[in-house]
Amino acid sequence: MKDTNFVSPVISMEQARELEKARLPDDAAEWLAMEKAGLGIADGILRDYKEFRTLPDAPRVLVLVGKGHNGGDALLAAAEIMARYPRSKVVAFLTEQAEQLKPLTRRALEVVKGRLEIEHFDAQESADLPSRFDRLSEGEGFDICVDGLVGLSFKPPMDAKISALVTAVKDYAEIGLRAAVDLPSGLGGGEDALTLPADFTYATGSVKEIHMVSGVDCGRVRWVDLGFFGGHERLDSEEYFLNDAILNPIRNLRPAMVDKRNFGHLFIVGGSSNMPGALLMSVQAAVRSGVGRVTAFAPESVAASLAAQGPEAMWIPWPESENGTLSPRAMPLLMQRLRSASAVLVGPGMGRDRNTEQISQEIVSEVPLPVICDADSLSSRVVELSTKRKTVWGPVILTPHMGEFMAIAQVERPVYDSEYLIEFCQQYRVQLVLKWPQTRCCDGESVYCNTFGGAVLSRGGSGDLLAGLAGGNMAQARGNEFEAVARAVVWHGKAAEALARKRGQVAVCTTDILGYLSEVLRGE
Repeated sequence: MKDTNFVSPVISMEQARELEKARLPDDAAEWLAMEKAGLGIADGILRDYKEFRTLPDAPRVLVLVGKGHNGGDALLAAAEIMARYPRSKVVAFLTEQAEQLKPLTRRALEVVKGRLEIEHFDAQESADLPSRFDRLSEGEGFDICVDGLVGLSFKPPMDAKISALVTAVKDYAEIGLRAAVDLPSGLGGGEDALTLPADFTYATGSVKEIHMVSGVDCGRVRWVDLGFFGGHERLDSEEYFLNDAILNPIRNLRPAMVDKRNFGHLFIVGGSSNMPGALLMSVQAAVRSGVGRVTAFAPESVAASLAAQGPEAMWIPWPESENGTLSPRAMPLLMQRLRSASAVLVGPGMGRDRNTEQISQEIVSEVPLPVICDADSLSSRVVELSTKRKTVWGPVILTPHMGEFMAIAQVERPVYDSEYLIEFCQQYRVQLVLKWPQTRCCDGESVYCNTFGGAVLSRGGSGDLLAGLAGGNMAQARGNEFEAVARAVVWHGKAAEALARKRGQVAVCTTDILGYLSEVLRGE
């Protein structure tokens, strides 16, 4: 996947500085990049704000401007917001006088001068800042705060003036969405350093390693593409950042002379008499993945009722154990039909007992097809058996959330650093989708980070939808299963965001995400 246009490398701060030097050799190139950054940040803020609430016609915006280029990016983002919302009230707090700003930041200030209110302060005025915020916002607070104080060039300790402003803004509760330009101010200053946390961080030009390990302070990370990674040029890295372009192959028109057999056949094994819903959600997502056929193996006591709710799939009743879980004695139901299948998903709603453990082990050991193990099929023993599979059968892809991963990896605390994940996948000859606010996909060589999705996915059933979507994509993959599953991760996350932008993050149902899968592909 490193040679595609839908990933960019996650790089160190030093690499980022060197990259900017190489790509921006003069003031003209730097100004063009600053204009692109301002536009991209504004686009992102106005889009992402919709997950919070509808932006008013006259939004109140607080812009924090340092002397460096982050301040210029923030000012040009404010200019774009004002262009789209002419009644907006924008207040810019400058930590330096205009003549002390970097030349391009001073140029950005000239662009917005007269269109916003400019405030200066010194450290002695810090106690008065909350009341100034109240006065400047007419007692209503600010809808948006854009943090452009310090960025890549920051070296601790933080200047007293900036520290005072960061502290006041951090403690000021009346701010709707907090956006950071490239890096939250203070990030990278040390474990106990003062930092201004963000809800969204708009990484300009490149995504940095610190973005991937500082999730609490960075919030959700968005990449603002400034054209640094043109064509197939790549920097060496073991971490890569997934972008929306991974969806392009399924956005194209399909060939005219095809039928359902051209698009794969996914088998899904799961469900129990007590948990039929998880299997149904996986099936519902799979049938929307574009896969040609879906066959679901469901407990015989619930198969008929599930079939009525998912008639697009073929439903095979599976005899149950006394616990209401699938009986391993019925494995021939699956094995006899494998000739028509392209991939197998096992686990959603299956329940965890000795019966389902045996089924999961037999599928990994004996099914000569790509396999996704999700939810109740995940265990240390299943992972160990993956090492004995024939390579030509295709990969075993595990899709645990962090708690499940800690159990199968037998670790006591969350682990998501790339070196460990790569080593784990190599040791057990598996591929991994580690579900987390920043989901990590690992193929045993590199880690691909996804930040699409957000808190709307923090509800039961989200993983079942992802499993079905991943299985459906994998069944169509024709040898590139890992890319197909990573595509499902991005698709699932972007559909969740589209839902949140239309209806918010709270008063929605998990299955509402399904209605936005098409919207994401069609650019609606």
